Amino acid sequence: MPSRQVIENCEDSTRYQAAKALLRRKVLSGEVGHGEQLKPELDLCRDLNLSRTTVRKAVASLVEEGLLVRQRGRGSFVNFSRTAAQQRLLAFLMCQNGFGAVSLLVQGAQQRAAELGYQLVLAESQNDAAVAFEQVVRLNETRVAGTIIAPLQTLTPERTTAAVVRALRQADQRVVLVDDFSADDAIPSICSQNREAMHKLTCHLIKKGYRRIAFLSSVKLEGVMEREEGFCEAMREHGIEVPPEYFLEVANRDTQVQGRQEVDVFMAMRQPPEAIVCLHDLIALNVMRRCEERGWRVPDDVAVVGFDDLPQAAVSNPPLTTMHQPLLEMGRRAVELLVRQLEGETLTAHHERLPCNFKIRRSCGSGPGVSRP
Repeated sequence: MPSRQVIENCEDSTRYQAAKALLRRKVLSGEVGHGEQLKPELDLCRDLNLSRTTVRKAVASLVEEGLLVRQRGRGSFVNFSRTAAQQRLLAFLMCQNGFGAVSLLVQGAQQRAAELGYQLVLAESQNDAAVAFEQVVRLNETRVAGTIIAPLQTLTPERTTAAVVRALRQADQRVVLVDDFSADDAIPSICSQNREAMHKLTCHLIKKGYRRIAFLSSVKLEGVMEREEGFCEAMREHGIEVPPEYFLEVANRDTQVQGRQEVDVFMAMRQPPEAIVCLHDLIALNVMRRCEERGWRVPDDVAVVGFDDLPQAAVSNPPLTTMHQPLLEMGRRAVELLVRQLEGETLTAHHERLPCNFKIRRSCGSGPGVSRP
């Protein structure tokens, strides 16, 4: 049977480890930011309900790790100093890698980071706010110098992105948003001309004679809303009303099936749409596959268009009409904007918008009721 002294030592060790973990979390989560003072030891003792000896030992351990520095007569302060190797470490935080536009953004960022002598770490939020924040803690613990953030498709994307940006900046990181915007002009961003491109794409369908045009959208991110606005503006300019049942948000968050269920909804309508405008190519490709399964011919029975110009768009059956979004270039520019900040440049109200190129292919057809040659 263990002695009382052994038990007390184990309890002391457990309390110390708990205190250290709680204080580390406060620092790495951005609750206390770089250069900010940690609460006095007596206040921490009350907050943690632990002895001053235990708290002092936990603080000393974090000083040894380099997360805190002591200033005589003033207290302990958060310190996110970085080694030369850590100063060359960047990260890319995204909703999901390997699918759609994000994979090309990452590819462009990796290429440019390597060219400039930086290492790029990848982190995924898995479309979950809690996971996104855990990734932030991990990146701060790794002492990443700067992070690129792609749209985080959580249930509350704006709130999640704002919390992520704040936690990264509290760790003295530089941040760039790609394909998204921040209300904070201190955060530079880069994206495509979403509104203008979707307006042009929709006008092309209207000029071909389509009038019953549906739109498949998704989570209300900044870029998504801009594409919606471009679509609606084009329809208004031509005096075409969009019935509510033609304007749908895809029900599924899995990009591998988005749009399939909505095709079934359209086909069940007494007057189905003549053309379907999709928020991005993955939805459009799913739509075309579902149309084929249900015996709806593209473009003879319904025209389908997308947005992004992913590699698979040109080789689909039929080839997909879409807007080429300069995703590789956006990824490259995002890295360049990070590096400029790390080199000391202040980028206030710096928001770049890159133009898109129209890729006209067979999926948009020759107009309603006109068979393709």
